[in-house]
Amino acid sequence: MRFIVAGDAGATHSQLRAGMLRIQQQRPIDGVLLVGDNFYPCGVQSTIDPQWSKITEHFGPLHVPIYPVLGNHDYGDPQMRGAELWTCGPTDPQAELDESERIPEWHFPARNYTLHSPLVDIIMIDTQPIASGFELPFRGSATASQERQFLERELAGSQAVWRIVAGHHTIFSSGIHGRTNDSLRKNMRALLPMLRSRGTGADLYICGHDHDLELLGDRTGRVRPLFLVSGAGSGSGTMKRRVASEPPTLFPSPLETFLGFAVLDVSPAALTITFYDKQGTQHGLPLTITRRVR
Repeated sequence: MRFIVAGDAGATHSQLRAGMLRIQQQRPIDGVLLVGDNFYPCGVQSTIDPQWSKITEHFGPLHVPIYPVLGNHDYGDPQMRGAELWTCGPTDPQAELDESERIPEWHFPARNYTLHSPLVDIIMIDTQPIASGFELPFRGSATASQERQFLERELAGSQAVWRIVAGHHTIFSSGIHGRTNDSLRKNMRALLPMLRSRGTGADLYICGHDHDLELLGDRTGRVRPLFLVSGAGSGSGTMKRRVASEPPTLFPSPLETFLGFAVLDVSPAALTITFYDKQGTQHGLPLTITRRVR
């Protein structure tokens, strides 16, 4: 199976289109994993919001299924200001799920869902409640506790060769969010024992949020998961060196940012990740990890 992984593309209509079409023409893909911030700056307000052209013009020409998750901007970028939860507008995250009835390529059945196959289970999670520590539902979300229960249940029940988790918020990255020691980062890193659990952990965690492309983790694949950041769909952030105790950066070396996306190839024997810029030009060599015995 072969997927384009793109994120944080909601500020543009076609920044990645030429590159994605080039990759599709070279070797067909099976779908797009869209890892949040699908609409900047404040999400959409309805299924007829004019911003839906960002999806139809940007990803529609690929004519493959699009599998999204929500990002913080799809919720209106919620932030605590004093004792109140602030958002940038009256966005309606539920409209992104309801849009599946209008755009045939848009497959968004629930805020949390799993793409099941004997080869790979891809667990798509809404990380906003986890990152923000929601104790109560917000704009139709689950609570943080319910999100963690869903993820634990799906990981434990997976019988596929590979287990992949895809969300929006970073756990480790060299971008600004990965380097900011705040409550959001702490809440996301609290998932690590579950993701690293022997026998039921994940092989790969995919996210966006930081506006760059990066792969982090153990090159040998003995320590799982690896962490793939693909949030360079609209703009580029700044990457900086991190503390040595965190998983090392496997790509890029040296640290650089550019608009682009990743391609994930999944076979019974290996996961292979390749990075491309917005024109579809490959950057660096593909990185491959082989299947481990559980």
